[in-house]
Amino acid sequence: MKIILIIFALFLNISYSYADQNSPKLDELFSQLSEVKDSKEQSLIISKIWGEWMKIENPDVKIVMDNISDFFESKNYQSAISALTLAIELEPNYAEAYNKRATFYFMMGDYENSMRDIEATLYLEPRHFGALDGLSRILISYKNYDGALKVYQEMKKLMPNDLSVDMKIENLHQMVSKET
Repeated sequence: MKIILIIFALFLNISYSYADQNSPKLDELFSQLSEVKDSKEQSLIISKIWGEWMKIENPDVKIVMDNISDFFESKNYQSAISALTLAIELEPNYAEAYNKRATFYFMMGDYENSMRDIEATLYLEPRHFGALDGLSRILISYKNYDGALKVYQEMKKLMPNDLSVDMKIENLHQMVSKET
C-alpha cells in the first residue's frame, strides 16, 4: 500500500530542481574529509556528505528518498526499485536515486543492473564513495580483485585516513593470498 501512495505522489507534481551532487557544500566537505585524522570527526563529515547527497528539492522524489529506510526494513526491494525508477524518471540527474537503486539491485543479486546504476551514479558524482564501495563489492564477487583494489585506491584518494578502507584493502589482500 505504501508503494502505491509513493507512486501516486510522484505523479501529482512533476517539477525539476537541483540535484544533490551539485551542492556547493560538497567541495569543502570533501576537502575536510581528505585532511581529517580523527575518526569521530571523519564520521561527522561523512554524515554531512550523505546529507547533501540525499537533498532534493523535488517534493515527489523527496517522498521516495525519505522512505528508503522503510524499504530496507521491510525487505521490499522490488517496490523500492519501482519507486526509485520513477524518481529517476522525474530527476534523471539525481545521483543518489541511482545509488540507492543500485543498492537494492545488489541486495537482490542483480549485479548487472546494480553496475549500470553505479556507473550512472559515478558519472554524476565521481566522488561517490558509497557507489565506489558497491562497485568494489561486485568486482570481488566476480573475483576481479585487481579491479576491486583499484576502486579501493580511488576511495583512499577521497578519504586517505579512513581505517575502514584500509581494512577492506587488507581483507582483499588476504582473500587473494588464500586463493593463490
